Amino acid sequence: MQTNDSPNRRQNPDHGFDSQNPPDPKTIDACVHCGFCLSTCPSYRVLGTEMDSPRGRIYLMDGINNGEIPFSDAASKHFDSCLGCLACVTTCPSGVRYDQLIESTRAQVERNRPRPTAEKLLRKLIFSLFPYPNRLRALMRPTAALYQKTGLQRWLRRLAVLEKSRPSLPP
Repeated sequence: MQTNDSPNRRQNPDHGFDSQNPPDPKTIDACVHCGFCLSTCPSYRVLGTEMDSPRGRIYLMDGINNGEIPFSDAASKHFDSCLGCLACVTTCPSGVRYDQLIESTRAQVERNRPRPTAEKLLRKLIFSLFPYPNRLRALMRPTAALYQKTGLQRWLRRLAVLEKSRPSLPP
């Protein structure tokens, strides 16, 4: 396990969130678990599991806050599956500020759940590119050209890699 000299890091992070800005129990309690968020949540619609929905993640946050659910790698994966689109915020009839909840929870995950180096690098790349359309645009042109000119495009099409990895994508 990684060590961190932060005074807010728990000795055993499986026992709950640390004291530095955990998800607010009052915001959690605003959720009436009506399910309106389910139809707007892309991760729930694709994965189909309750814990990968805003409502399910709120249950997890509450359970971890109360010490009823361990703050484990398995729980962290459900928080990681949130795309951060926040479509659930606009559809929530109770006005739950899911954006505030997921923001504080993600900080908890980053501080308290160790990640393999490769995953850390991939996340750094994703979070430094995807929120910035101009960066993506600048990277897209040379990458697309390289993809086509090297023959990688033909090779991947011949192997049907995309069709095998994502059968729902059109050819």
